[in-house]
Amino acid sequence: MRYIDFDGVILDTEEILFEEWRKNPDSHLLSEKEKIEYIKNANWKYVLENSKIINDAIYILRQSDPNKVAILTRVHSLENEGAEKIKYLRRKLVENQIILAPYNLRKDEVVEAYGNILVDDSLRNLKQWCKAGGYPMYFNKDNGNIDPWGSCNDNYHYQKVLKIDEEVKRK
Repeated sequence: MRYIDFDGVILDTEEILFEEWRKNPDSHLLSEKEKIEYIKNANWKYVLENSKIINDAIYILRQSDPNKVAILTRVHSLENEGAEKIKYLRRKLVENQIILAPYNLRKDEVVEAYGNILVDDSLRNLKQWCKAGGYPMYFNKDNGNIDPWGSCNDNYHYQKVLKIDEEVKRK
């Protein structure tokens, strides 16, 4: 199975999601708990409808085999973020299975990683996926080598892909 991350791989949600957050001059002083609450309570319908689709991801998902490709997204709330992501994808006619991973669990704790592919923009997620016997594929919307959390894909440790449907090169 090929699992595709949502935020930063299918949609560029971060800019819209943190639009209000950045207006607070003290946002850098807020705790991790406050940031999680902010994400939980965000207007996810607005965020999704106003975020940019990355590299034709929605079209590619509609063309993919739902038996071979699923969306695996970490969410901070099932009722808000999770529900809105499902509704958004269904409105876009994406038929693939959508698996919601609670933010406090690793993706390999939610689905079987062994022998499966994960396309993700988080190097930490890919490292955990690899440890669990999966095939990690690093996606960066800017084709860079540094993930959104500042980690570097040193020596291209993880295969870098530009589109979510590229083939994995098994090492």
